[in-house]
Amino acid sequence: MADAKPTAKIKRLDNDYTRKLNQQQADQQHHTRWLGHRRVRRATRILVVFAVFAVILGVQLIRTHASLHTVNQQVATSEQQLKKTQAKSADLKLEIKQLNDKDYLGQLIRSKYYYSKNGETIYSLPGDHASDVTAK
Repeated sequence: MADAKPTAKIKRLDNDYTRKLNQQQADQQHHTRWLGHRRVRRATRILVVFAVFAVILGVQLIRTHASLHTVNQQVATSEQQLKKTQAKSADLKLEIKQLNDKDYLGQLIRSKYYYSKNGETIYSLPGDHASDVTAK
């Protein structure tokens, strides 16, 4: 049977070769740790650059969305104004057409300004628009 501690009988040699070997192992461990730290720093820098670009693009996206919302509101307001203007234009065109009709024009002048044809008598009643005649 073997001893419970077989390494107790083994003695390490302390010579130039073993010291160089131990120094090489220590240097290699130091180099491996240095590479690990370097990789971590590189990964951190890459993540920071990515985060900066993500924040910049996110801000641009939010600003663009807000600008789009503002433009959509302006378009809706402009469309409402356009509809009102088109309706007013249609009303004015109809009025122009009616004012070119001599019968309508005569009726309008008689009702609004109380003009009369030859031989007509106009009676003003209290409910009439007599104040319009005196105001003008």
